[in-house]
Parts: sequence; C-alpha cells; structure tokens
Amino acid sequence: MSQVILDLQLACEDNSGLPEESQFQTWLNAVIPQFQEESEVTIRVVDTAESHSLNLTYRGKDKPTNVLSFPFEVPPGMEMSLLGDLVICRQVVEKEAQ
Repeated sequence: MSQVILDLQLACEDNSGLPEESQFQTWLNAVIPQFQEESEVTIRVVDTAESHSLNLTYRGKDKPTNVLSFPFEVPPGMEMSLLGDLVICRQVVEKEAQ
C-alpha cells in the first residue's frame, strides 16, 4: 500500500475553521497515484499577502490566487519521493466557495 507523507504548514494569521491535518491526509491519499510506494507533499495554507507575493514572483500576476503548485523535478539519477508543494490561499478559496 502506498503512503503519502504530508508536511502541512499553516501560515495564516487565523487558522480557526481550517480542516484538520487528518482531512488533508485523506484528500492526498485519494489523489496521489497508488503505484508509488511513498510520496511526499508539502501543503502550505497562506493569507492573501503571501499568495499575492508568490503569484507575482512566479506567474507575473499582480493578485492573490487560490492555489499555486510547485512540482519538484528530480535530478537524473536520483530517486526521491518528493512530489512538490501546494500553496493554498485561505481567503481566496473561501471567497470562491461561496
């Protein structure tokens, strides 16, 4: 059975009302390919200021966004299970969910 290792980083000023880490783990287990024995993913939940800064830096878009993904590209000849990072902007996701 495959295992997904989650590094959950809550970088919001107010973390109340966010799903528990176990819920993030359940979601990851449902979507990560089952053919891998082990995978590692970082999920960072941020406020609009950090999302805005990252979106401007990496996508040239001068506004916050809901989700940014940063895949990890394994160098040739190395075996690593790190898939990459997801950055989720709490405020944008909450607004879009309404």
